[in-house]
Amino acid sequence: MARCVGDAFLKIGIIGDIEKKFSQKIINIYDESLEFTCESKHDFSGLIILSKELNFEEKELIYKSEELSAPIIGIQDGFDGLNLFFGGNDSTLTSDSVNQLFLSPGAKLSHIVGGSGWVKGDIKLDKTIFSKDLSDAFFSSMISDKGEILGFEKPGVDWQFGLRFDVFSPDIPRGFENIIKVFLDKCNE
Repeated sequence: MARCVGDAFLKIGIIGDIEKKFSQKIINIYDESLEFTCESKHDFSGLIILSKELNFEEKELIYKSEELSAPIIGIQDGFDGLNLFFGGNDSTLTSDSVNQLFLSPGAKLSHIVGGSGWVKGDIKLDKTIFSKDLSDAFFSSMISDKGEILGFEKPGVDWQFGLRFDVFSPDIPRGFENIIKVFLDKCNE
């Protein structure tokens, strides 16, 4: 799927079931042209992971993203896919609602949403991990008041994130809508 304006294309690799609605929401928030592809292992600007289960070819896309220093974001089930890929543990099922979450000071996610510390929210969880389950490649940059990890990121200059929640949900706290926009901007650099 692509929308073209002029000659510019921003190619985003997507792992997992890409719903037309999801990709259209991304296109609607970004002014540049986007092309969603999973076919090419050689020519893409960023990677979105929406699936927990990764086959050999999808793992190769993650390796290629690392080689290209392309931004990676794992959303919902992709949160687990990214964490598992880097050696973390699987999530456990839960039925929980997060009313407060903590954004780590100095984290990229805190910078993107425009603040750190405690934030009120109403995020529904059906899966969860805690610090003991997180890959050593990441640190938790967003946690619930019960210690559940809602967001993690790779330290340093790499733009690799995992987000447990739907980034398009109307229930996410104000400022969180910037995450996808900044991710796409980083893909365009």
